[in-house]
Amino acid sequence: MPAKAKERRITYNQRKEQGLCPRCGVKIKKKGKFIFCDDCRAFFRNYNYECSENINELRKNRYEERKQLHQCPRCGKKLGKKYKKIMCQTCLDKNHKYNQK
Repeated sequence: MPAKAKERRITYNQRKEQGLCPRCGVKIKKKGKFIFCDDCRAFFRNYNYECSENINELRKNRYEERKQLHQCPRCGKKLGKKYKKIMCQTCLDKNHKYNQK
């Protein structure tokens, strides 16, 4: 694939029109309902899974760290010493509004 975004888009569209996989250029079966070949689909599936696993791990660590430091786990705002709830009032209100919709 070309390095520039404009060239990549042109190559993508050309391959798609020709019935090829836009990523690798392999011929795709006509009866298939997918644009990408099986190998490329597996690559994307695994790539997305690995990325989301890393992000989730980082979020969990940040949540626990902020909780230990007596901060709001969502925004990081310092909570008062006598404050009993885990999240600050602002984040609780946002969460309540979101859940009401």
